Amino acid sequence: MEPRIWLLVSRYHLDAELSSLLVDGVATVGLLVLAALALRLSRRQRRAAAQAEASFMPGAALAPGEAVVVGTVEREQGVDVAVRVEVEQEGSESETSGIWSHQWAETGRKVRVHPFYLRHASGARIRVEPGEDVKLVDVLDGMIRVDLTRRVRVAELMPGERVFAIGELRRAPDPEAQAQGYREQAQGYLLVPLRGGRMLLSSEPLGERFARRAAFHKRWAIAAAVASLAFNMAFAAFHARRWLGETVDVRVTQLQENEDGDHTRFEVTMRGESGAAFSDEVSHGAFARLREGETVKARHVPSWSSASAIGPDVTAHSVAYAALPLLGVIALAYLARAQATRPWYEKKLIEQGSGKLAESLSSPQQTPKRPEGRRREPTSG
Repeated sequence: MEPRIWLLVSRYHLDAELSSLLVDGVATVGLLVLAALALRLSRRQRRAAAQAEASFMPGAALAPGEAVVVGTVEREQGVDVAVRVEVEQEGSESETSGIWSHQWAETGRKVRVHPFYLRHASGARIRVEPGEDVKLVDVLDGMIRVDLTRRVRVAELMPGERVFAIGELRRAPDPEAQAQGYREQAQGYLLVPLRGGRMLLSSEPLGERFARRAAFHKRWAIAAAVASLAFNMAFAAFHARRWLGETVDVRVTQLQENEDGDHTRFEVTMRGESGAAFSDEVSHGAFARLREGETVKARHVPSWSSASAIGPDVTAHSVAYAALPLLGVIALAYLARAQATRPWYEKKLIEQGSGKLAESLSSPQQTPKRPEGRRREPTSG
C-alpha cells in the first residue's frame, strides 16, 4: 500500500517552515546577531580603553600641542571652585500595596567653571582654562538637600585631587607665576580645549570608563549566546530529526486512545521497513483519519527513537513560540540596562529608592560637601 500524502504532523507541533523560522531564525540567528552586536560594542570600547591609556605616558615631558596631562588640583587665588557640576532634582513618591518608594528626577544642571592649576609630577604648575562646555568625569558624591522634594547632587574637583586632563598645551603668560624681570610677565604652561572640541577632565584613569562599558557589553553578548545555546539544547530532538533522521515509509501497527485525566492522548504506533518501532501522539482529527495497517510517512531517527515523529517533515513543538518573547526580552533588557547603567554625566540623572521622601531626610537641610564619606584615593601611575 502506498503511503497517503496529506498534512501529517505530531500533536502540538508546528509546520516545517514555522518550526525553522522560530528555532533557526529567531532563537539562533536572532540571538546570535544580538550577541555579535554586543561583542562588537565590547571590542570597540576595549580599543577605546587601550587608546586612552596609551595616550598617556607618565614619563613624557611637557610639550606644546595636543596632550594628556595629569596632576593634582590647585585652585586659582581668591577662587573657591575649580569645576563644579550641580544637578538639580525633584523628588516624588508612590505607594503600591502598602509599600512606598520614591524617585529623584533631574530638572536642571549647572556648571561652574574657573581657571585652575594642575601640579605636574615634574613640579610644573599648569594653568587650566576648561571652558563652559567642559566634560567632567567624576564621582557625583556631594548633596545639598533644599527641602522635602528638592535636592542638588554635586560633582566637584577638589584641591589635592588627582585629575587627568585632555586638551591643547601651549606656552602662555601665567598671571600667578613670579615674573623674571621688570615689566615681564612670567611664562608658563596653559591647557585649553582642543580646537573645535571640549576639554575632558577625569578623576579616574582614562581607560577605566571604557573598560567598564566593554565588560558590560561582553556580559550581554555571553548572555545572548548562552540563551541561544540553551534554547537549541531544549530542541535537541528537532535538530536530531533534521541532521540524524530520515524520511521513511512506516506502517501503522496500532492506534490507541488513552485517557490522561482531562486530557485524551491519541497515540500511533508505527514500524519501519527495518523493523524499528516507535510511537507518536497526533491530533484527534489525524487520529480519526488513520487506519491500522496503512502506510504513512515519518521522520525516523535510528539513533534516538524517541526523537522520531510522524509526518515527512522536520517539525518542532509549538513551545518554539517561546523564541519570540525570549529574543524580545533579552534585547529590550539589554537596551534598558545599557541606558540605565550609563554614568550620570552621559544621561539625565534619575535615582530611585525605597520608602517615603521624608524617610531620607535626616534633618531639615543638609549641606555637606561629601555626605557619602571619603573621596576615592587616587591611583598611582
